[in-house]
Amino acid sequence: MKQILLTAVALVAMAPSPAARAPVEAIPPRAEVKYRLSVAGIPVAEGIAIFQHDAKTYSVVMESRTIGLAAIYRLHIRREAKGRITPAGLRPLSFVEMRNDRFARSATFDWAAGKVNLVDGEKKQTVPLRPNTWDAASLACSFAFSLPDAKTQRLYMTDGRRITEYKYSVLGREKLSTPLGELDTVHVKKIQDEGDKRGFDAWLAVDRHFLLVRARATEKDGTVFDWTVESVNFAP
Repeated sequence: MKQILLTAVALVAMAPSPAARAPVEAIPPRAEVKYRLSVAGIPVAEGIAIFQHDAKTYSVVMESRTIGLAAIYRLHIRREAKGRITPAGLRPLSFVEMRNDRFARSATFDWAAGKVNLVDGEKKQTVPLRPNTWDAASLACSFAFSLPDAKTQRLYMTDGRRITEYKYSVLGREKLSTPLGELDTVHVKKIQDEGDKRGFDAWLAVDRHFLLVRARATEKDGTVFDWTVESVNFAP
């Protein structure tokens, strides 16, 4: 069951990458998103993501906790990321993950040197930093600052353990029924290689600064995790 909550946090982060530099409407200085994760229609976790910026720098704090029957595991995950806002969009600088108030992982980005320092418990490593690399918290807010110009996107993401390559296809606009009402969204789908049974779909709300409002992940055993937004609030 602990893996279920870890998946909840990952769902928020796995929005597609901003490959283009298209202008978007300025997002307010603070955005707060509340969400819930269900498995087979049963709620197992809830969380909140808070994004703040001053037009030059930004921070993201994401927290998730088990609820309902899953609450017996008492798992609390907090992810915090910081970075700069550039003409090309967000550029992450640091990422830290805590579990039940204990350090778990981190990533520190050195763009000048082209390296990222990863810490996973006691394990430390320095690996090459590719362009279009994100941490598992900053990525969820990336579309608020830059829009894609191609149907297929390629990105790299780290949660402090390793850097993983992902490929996505932008399927286009879709109307989506949510607790916020019917929303105009952009539907994005993971491109699965032959033999890959893990699927992922994400929907970004056009009139909510392209923030993630629904995600669905399918594991290789067929288990489906469904992430749904409960509320989105902006502050000037």
